[in-house]
Parts: sequence; structure tokens; C-alpha cells
Amino acid sequence: MLKLRSSKIVGLLVGFAFVVLGSAANASTISFGDTANYWPGFANGSGDDAQDTIGTPNLLGGRLITNNSGLLTRVEIDYTGPFTPSAGLVIPGDLFLDKDADGDWDYVMRLVAGPDTAVGSYASLTILDVSAVTAAYILSGTGPPLYWSGYNIRDAHPYAWNAAGTAIGTGSLDPYSNAGGTLGFNLSGLGIGSQVIVGFAPNCANDVIYQSVAVPEPSTALILGVGLVLLARRRA
Repeated sequence: MLKLRSSKIVGLLVGFAFVVLGSAANASTISFGDTANYWPGFANGSGDDAQDTIGTPNLLGGRLITNNSGLLTRVEIDYTGPFTPSAGLVIPGDLFLDKDADGDWDYVMRLVAGPDTAVGSYASLTILDVSAVTAAYILSGTGPPLYWSGYNIRDAHPYAWNAAGTAIGTGSLDPYSNAGGTLGFNLSGLGIGSQVIVGFAPNCANDVIYQSVAVPEPSTALILGVGLVLLARRRA
């Protein structure tokens, strides 16, 4: 009877170990919210500072998706509309990533060609390494063509990169709906730390994302799984 119980324990340990190892070998999805009204240092001293969202679109948070090597392959940001891609008035800004959450951007995916002007195609977007570059931005409510200056938006807030950088790959933005849904940024596998800051805003900066996200390290799960396998073998 004791031998049977022991074998059952061994079986449970082995089974659990393979579940852990299997989960470590698969992509991870880490959710984040929208808790910032503006990026650090970009309060504009108006009533905007107390508002999370001024009109639409309303950014709701999203997800980071990593592959089995711990590389970031996709960022998703949920929103309710409207963006207005056909009229070109409200466009998605650049995607910013601070891979180790030290307050300096490391990567930028370029969706913006100039003030209030989208790139020609979202199918092949340049990813820049900007870790060694002093930050400079295109700001909301500036231009030309000044689509939003003087409107009820968040003025003088970053929404696109306006400095140099080293091209390290390409990505894409999924087709998106004017009514609402998900902005899906596909990346070419970027190295990230255990804490990542995601930054994003449309060109009117009526709502922004500046969110620190804790990313589990695949090695932790792998060590646990290997340890369980060794323990199971020892009990056998």
C-alpha cells in the first residue's frame, strides 16, 4: 500500500513538472492597465492633468506577449473608438518601450512620419534602438498641419519620436477598427527585462499609456520544473 502511494506521488510530481516546463516553453501573456493621465514630466498645468481621457479614443490597457525565449513579440492595446484612419485626423502614435524600466526609452516602433502624419504603410514599420539617444518628441497640438491645436485635447504631450536611432528590425500594426477594438503591434522579437514600461498615445494625446509591466522570467519556471523532475526521480 505504501509503495502504491509513493508511486502515485512520483507520478503527480512528474506530471506537474511537465506542466511547468511546458508552460515555460510557451508564449506568455502579461496584462497591463491604464493608470497614468500623462507621461512623467509632461503635465501641462491645466485641467487636463486630472483627466485620464478627454473624448475619444479611450485607451483601456492591454497585453505584452513574449515567446519561449522571453523575447517580446507583440504588444496589444485595447481601446474604444473612434480613431479616424480614413480621414487621417486621429492616428496612432509611435510605440515606446523601456525594456528595464529605468526611465529611458530603449525601443521605438515608428508609426508617425511627421506632425499629424502617419507613415505610408503600417505593414512594414521600422523599429529603432534609441537607448543611446537623447529623447526628443513630436508633441500633440503642434504642427503644421495643426489638426488639433486649440481643441479640447491634451496639448504639448509626446506621441512620436523626433530624434535619431539605430534601425534594428521591422514590425507591423494590424488593421484596426474605427469603432474600437485592439491595436496589435507585431515586433521582431525584442529583448526585455523583468520590468518594462510601455508608452503610447494618439496624435491628439487625449488618452495616453505609460504603464510599468512586470514580466516573469522563463528561467524561474524552468528551474522549478527541473527541480521537480529531479525530486520525482529521487523518490522513485
